[in-house]
Amino acid sequence: MSIGIKGELISVREAAGECGRNMETVRRWIWAGKLPAEKLGNQLFIKRNDLNSFCKAGYVKERGVAYKADLLERAARLRNRIRARTGTKFDTAAIVEELRKERENELEQSLC
Repeated sequence: MSIGIKGELISVREAAGECGRNMETVRRWIWAGKLPAEKLGNQLFIKRNDLNSFCKAGYVKERGVAYKADLLERAARLRNRIRARTGTKFDTAAIVEELRKERENELEQSLC
């Protein structure tokens, strides 16, 4: 469904896919009045231009390298907080390697 190039209407599902977000998140933006939408029947539709403006306004952050770096930094801080609270000094890389070797051994034994 479209109304010319500039007024093209997209569904909540399509908008969520373009933003890299969940459909429920897009609906919350609409209900909060942050993202304009039109209700046709029982479905919500968003003008593509409105979605593009919304994304450019800074409501939607790119989930690229910076996002991943932030995620890794937050994970490291969480690990350090857990270490501080529990007093344990676990090495996640060593644990992962140990689990990988155990799994390899299990697979070798099941193939024999």
